[in-house]
Amino acid sequence: MTGISRPGAGLTSWCVALCLAAAACSGGSAGSGAQRHRPPRATEPAAAQPSAGPAAAAAVKALWLEFFNGAVPIPTRLRLLQDGQAFAPFVRSQERTQIGALVLEASAAVSSVVVGTGTAAVTYTILLGGKPLAKGLHGTAVYQGGRWRVGARTFCGLLRLAYGKAGRAIPAACGG
Repeated sequence: MTGISRPGAGLTSWCVALCLAAAACSGGSAGSGAQRHRPPRATEPAAAQPSAGPAAAAAVKALWLEFFNGAVPIPTRLRLLQDGQAFAPFVRSQERTQIGALVLEASAAVSSVVVGTGTAAVTYTILLGGKPLAKGLHGTAVYQGGRWRVGARTFCGLLRLAYGKAGRAIPAACGG
């Protein structure tokens, strides 16, 4: 798996990629709805998540929904991302971009999770204002330290779609 694939090409795909990258790294506190989740309290111990079976698939789905939720604070999202601290400077530099307002309306719906050994393949749809913007996107979650995380390769794939393969905005953590 390459980390992410996208249906079709053109302006819609470019817009989707930009929204995805921004949604994955932007923060916010506005809005409400079923897709909005409360971040865990810092004092709560992080219990290990299941690594296999239906419970693992449910944990990966919950991870994906939280990671792409515009109301979740950036520090929480960085903890949900594989090697998240390596992306912290980039994420913080993008917080107040023009896409920020649009990002607050972006969310994800997960259509399938296939759990393997240490990884999970995720098929998802990006929603903008509750309406599908892109369907059938593919990403990978990785199991590290007893927790599922959005794969760094998937995040970098979103950034490359948004900024171009050789874009100067691509963080060093992506090898760019």
